[in-house]
Amino acid sequence: MDYRRLLRPLPLALIFLFVAVAIADLVQTLTEEPPPPPEIQGSTSPRFRAGEPVIDFRPGGEDPELEMLPVPELARGRWSVPKSQGIWAKGAAADFQLDFETGGYRMVILECRPASGKGRVRGLRLTVNGIDCGAVDIVSEWMRYRLIVPEGAIRPGANHVVFTFPDRDQTERPGRSLLIRKLGWFFDDTAGVEVLDDARSVSLDLDAGRVTIRRSGTLEIPIVLDDRSDALQMRYRFPSGAGRADVVVEQSEDEGVGHDKAMKTAMTADDRSVGRIRIPLHGRRGAYVVRIRADLGTPDSQLLITSLRLVEEGDPSRRPRAANPSPH
Repeated sequence: MDYRRLLRPLPLALIFLFVAVAIADLVQTLTEEPPPPPEIQGSTSPRFRAGEPVIDFRPGGEDPELEMLPVPELARGRWSVPKSQGIWAKGAAADFQLDFETGGYRMVILECRPASGKGRVRGLRLTVNGIDCGAVDIVSEWMRYRLIVPEGAIRPGANHVVFTFPDRDQTERPGRSLLIRKLGWFFDDTAGVEVLDDARSVSLDLDAGRVTIRRSGTLEIPIVLDDRSDALQMRYRFPSGAGRADVVVEQSEDEGVGHDKAMKTAMTADDRSVGRIRIPLHGRRGAYVVRIRADLGTPDSQLLITSLRLVEEGDPSRRPRAANPSPH
């Protein structure tokens, strides 16, 4: 019997079978839900430590998802609960503790008004760590006042700040003395009182990978690295053409002692409309933090991060490593 006639259609059948399997595999691939991208945020909230902090005593002044530092530690019995108009300093003196990263000279700008009535306060004296920083006369309506904190008064770490009202009787029951809305600490002694009107220090939209920093300081963003995390990629620009920032990725303190070396690179203002950086993260797993230390230089400068994301191996947006700035 001649089997060649029977075997002749077999290659064609195998081709059809191969095509059918390939089509089925393609359909399954297209219908499968793609794996989620690496997370940019960990279990804790981002936080921003301002170099020249403006403390808004009203609730909800900044983004509730962002922890703002420093936070004043108010002395018990000397302050009211914060309200929509601010917080009341009570009695003849009200004090608090405030942490600074650096010491030195400061210009203090205070927005406040006294309690109404016959016994309203007419003067305020500022003391920092026991050093007299001067006094101002207080008018009856909302006003902004400037006081000088001399070199040597503020020190790195905890600082004791006292507002004293000389015309209040020390023996009186500590009733309301001064309603304080905002308190700013600046290195620039030429800063005008309008600096208290600036918009939020930081705007975050981590889902879209967008960040705007409007004050010099350090923004800390927690990230979670897994086997999909190949690199941290950022696009940025300084709209005013001034400023710089250092970007550091290092292991979170919650992870305990690790052996990973911190990875660092820089962003600087230049003539390009958009700058890019890429920090390799090969083999790193667990909780890390991205620290963006911004030095904006001028009051009108800001840093816009238009894309902040973790990318995977094989991501089509990867740029050749030779084009990246060298970490230092």
